[in-house]
Amino acid sequence: MKKGELTRRNIIRKSSAIFNKKGYMTTTMSDIIQETNIQKGGIYRHFKDKEQLMLESFHFATEIMQEHLKMSVSTHGNATDKLIAFVEAFLQLRSGKPIVGGCPIFNAAIEMDDLEGNTLLPSINEAMDTLIMWIMNIIEDGIKHQELKQSVEPYDTAIYIVSTLEGGLVLDRLKNDGQLTDVIINNLRQYIAMISN
Repeated sequence: MKKGELTRRNIIRKSSAIFNKKGYMTTTMSDIIQETNIQKGGIYRHFKDKEQLMLESFHFATEIMQEHLKMSVSTHGNATDKLIAFVEAFLQLRSGKPIVGGCPIFNAAIEMDDLEGNTLLPSINEAMDTLIMWIMNIIEDGIKHQELKQSVEPYDTAIYIVSTLEGGLVLDRLKNDGQLTDVIINNLRQYIAMISN
């Protein structure tokens, strides 16, 4: 990999963490310069503006999160274990694994949802749809292989799991109480057991 490409990737990697933790609109170019140790001219040599850097940093953050979730789920054979692995891996975002600041999709959605014409919104929607579809696929596969009950609605169940996890991360951050994560895991484990055959 050429030096310029390495520098570009390094800027994206470091910026993604600061955007996710501090916010896309409140993060300044000064924050990015301080984090990357690269002057403004050096950053703008690789990105036409802050918006392009925000977009690429968001894609990087969501890819890191999705890879983490995929790796956690891929070691399991049946739908029940995959769903539980997904829940446990997702809630590791609380402790900054694999990226600091929590779920990059939720963080960006809350910040950008009322900013009309923002170029990040389509990517946020696409990332959330990917997350929901992925859980739906696990559920549909589980129904097909009779690991989950035939009465389970894949879309409704995926929405329930995602909204519980996202809401749980927010509540955990607000209360700063690690036990909340255990409550969420235990309740979702019970729910998954309830829909399993």
